[in-house]
Amino acid sequence: MSLNESIVEDATLETPRASGPPASFLSDLIDACVMECYFREQMLQRDLLFHDTLAPHVAAYAPEASEAQQRDFLTRLHQTLNAPSHPIRNRLLRLTADSPDLLAVIKQEGKV
Repeated sequence: MSLNESIVEDATLETPRASGPPASFLSDLIDACVMECYFREQMLQRDLLFHDTLAPHVAAYAPEASEAQQRDFLTRLHQTLNAPSHPIRNRLLRLTADSPDLLAVIKQEGKV
């Protein structure tokens, strides 16, 4: 299983450990990263890129770690990336407002 598959699985499983604001935030972040794969130029023009900013934060993810350690990692990741001054949080908040004709429509229609 790849790093991305592990994080997606851990962040989106419908279990008590993946509910509430952290799971929602991580799900939105995953959606934004997928959108960047398809609409990089659109997002670049609006300073809405995520991959390069996110990469150093997920580099320490250990899929072989215990469930408790993985949960702690995701909790810390959420706390860090969702801090009021963090660029990831700010880009997520601007995503649909800065691209109402494309990214907002995709987000409104459902999961990427």
